[in-house]
Amino acid sequence: MSLPENWARGVGVVNGVEVLAVLAVIAGSNASGRPELIPVGIALVVGVHFFPLAHLYDQWQYRWTAGLLTAVSVVGLVLVVAGASDESVRIVVGLACAAVLWASAYHLAVRG
Repeated sequence: MSLPENWARGVGVVNGVEVLAVLAVIAGSNASGRPELIPVGIALVVGVHFFPLAHLYDQWQYRWTAGLLTAVSVVGLVLVVAGASDESVRIVVGLACAAVLWASAYHLAVRG
């Protein structure tokens, strides 16, 4: 593994932007009267933030983590558009995100 120069600063920037984006998703969803979009938006933000982390941590596996979490957000959006209940969207998106993140953590732990 080869970490790029100033990788810690880059990780801090990525995580800072992620936090601000999550807060923007929450505020925007609530302000627009669409709180059911919060889990969808958070899944997208968390997914997208793994793309630069893949490079910063030199962990190619984070690219599939990013892709899968982004796909989960799309599934959540489809559920919202289809009229699924808020609870159903939260359950599907939450459990799917948890599964992706646990699988990613397990893979990295086993890989060493």
